[in-house]
Formats: sequence, C-alpha cells, structure tokens
Amino acid sequence: AGHIIADDAPVTIADGLKVPLKDNTWHFVSHYVADVLTASEEEIIDAMKLTWQRLKIVMEPSCAVPLAVILKNQDVFRGRRIGVIVTGGNVDLDRLPWMK
Repeated sequence: AGHIIADDAPVTIADGLKVPLKDNTWHFVSHYVADVLTASEEEIIDAMKLTWQRLKIVMEPSCAVPLAVILKNQDVFRGRRIGVIVTGGNVDLDRLPWMK
C-alpha cells in the first residue's frame, strides 16, 4: 500500500501485539523490512499448545507468534539457527485457549 492503513481495533489473542503502527515505526518498516510473515489465531494457539505439551512451558500468545510463523514456514527457516524468547507472564491459566 505504501502507507499506514489503520486498524484501530484488531481482534487477536496476541493482545501484546495490538499496538498501532505510527509514522516513526512505519519509516523503518518501509525502508528496512523486506517481508512480513503472519500467523493465524489457530496457528498461534497451536504453537502455545505445542510448547506446553513438549516443554511444559506456558507461552503467552504474543510470544507464540514467532514460533507459529516458524512452524508454518519451515522451508524458509530450514538450516538456520533460530532463537525464540519465551515469556509467560501474560497468561491466564484458567483461560488457556486450547482448554475451551
């Protein structure tokens, strides 16, 4: 689009990422970002669930987005060394999304 398209009320489980894109940020994104990879809500939840099942670590939704993107695009990341920072401070254990 070449300009900011505002979404004032994005609906996502990854609420830590629900921040508006401002002009200063847009400057850097438009000049230095070659591609943007996304994950669906279901893929985010699946990444959270996988982390719990395999590692017994509760990962907050915003933190699960990079893992979801990596899992979805394994061919892009194959052969590369990747690190994902795991945080879980923004998780309500009574409302884990796969427990519904």
